[in-house]
Amino acid sequence: MAGPAFAQQPPAPQVPVQQVPAQLPPAEDPPAQQPPAAGHVSPGPAGGTQPAPSAATSPEVDPDMQRVAACKADALKNLKQASPSIEDIYIDIDGLTIAQAEGKLGDTEVKGVIMGEAYIQRDRSDTANRFLCLTDAKGEVLFTFFTER
Repeated sequence: MAGPAFAQQPPAPQVPVQQVPAQLPPAEDPPAQQPPAAGHVSPGPAGGTQPAPSAATSPEVDPDMQRVAACKADALKNLKQASPSIEDIYIDIDGLTIAQAEGKLGDTEVKGVIMGEAYIQRDRSDTANRFLCLTDAKGEVLFTFFTER
């Protein structure tokens, strides 16, 4: 019993590929940021954009970033009450999951869930933590939670 016969084709001729430089549109200048205070070392990895505290209530800011800014401000306030040595929080904006929710926490409606990584700076050292924040329909923070990785 003979199987199907497959015809072999000669390999395609090798043609050198020329690399064409990509034409990218000119980059826009990023908005000016205030330099950090003298002696202040930002927590977390270098780079990334952190929401300013004023972004939580600014109508010009994307609603998701308003909630991120509100979560960061609320979390920092609560952490500083528990441990005054905490200087700042760096939230990995690029790695955040920002979701809409239709749930309840007790009798309170939960409309926003923000999850990701945050770095909590304590006396010149920072550690990576998982970050969770729940917000209501108005974008007000209901709950923030950190856990070490």
